[in-house]
Amino acid sequence: MLVAAFAAPACALGQTATSVTTQIVPAARLMELAEKTVHAVINGPDREVRQDYKFTDQPVPAGKVTISVAQTQYNPTYIAIPITIDVDGKPVRTIFAGYRIVTFIHTAVAARDLQPGAVLTDDNVTIGRVESNGRGPVEIAMLVGRKLNVAVGGGKALYFEQTGINQLVTAGQPVVYILHDGPVAVTADVVARTGGGMGQVVAVYNPVTRKALSGTVTGPGQVEYTLPGGDAQ
Repeated sequence: MLVAAFAAPACALGQTATSVTTQIVPAARLMELAEKTVHAVINGPDREVRQDYKFTDQPVPAGKVTISVAQTQYNPTYIAIPITIDVDGKPVRTIFAGYRIVTFIHTAVAARDLQPGAVLTDDNVTIGRVESNGRGPVEIAMLVGRKLNVAVGGGKALYFEQTGINQLVTAGQPVVYILHDGPVAVTADVVARTGGGMGQVVAVYNPVTRKALSGTVTGPGQVEYTLPGGDAQ
């Protein structure tokens, strides 16, 4: 009788434990809602999201399942979508789908694979859409005429610090000096005192007149200067 008295509660406990049933909420159902929500929040031609965390199937108690989205949480680089699962009107759990936010910019890129020493031109530099790394876009005009110091693959962003001056005039080099005065242009053979690249101002010396002059580098071994009030023709 004593054994029976202790055995009865044990059976009752076993029956209580097995009477609780569960059901599975498929991960695909949860992700479908997360995807719909994230694309409604993050959109535009230059922003996209990349999944950082996937749901798994969720076991929940038996009953009527309701799935809803709570307040999203995001910053410029990440967004979390909280998905709440209710059973029979009672919250069971909240899980989060995470996404990285990727922003794109339109900036100068290599039009093809470029090797160190390449001089950048309108033919090998173009504007492309690349993933932002927090830096602002680079204009093509800032790079044209400069010499590349590193290899850059086609479609990859180009930055000013990857380039150096493409020296078209060097100190001590004989150069052609062109002086513009309105429609009149006078040329002279001079000697460069300083070196520079395209668009840079250099100092030159005319050994005939013994005058020090300055002008802008406009090509290999060529320096030009326009007198105030005159336009080069």
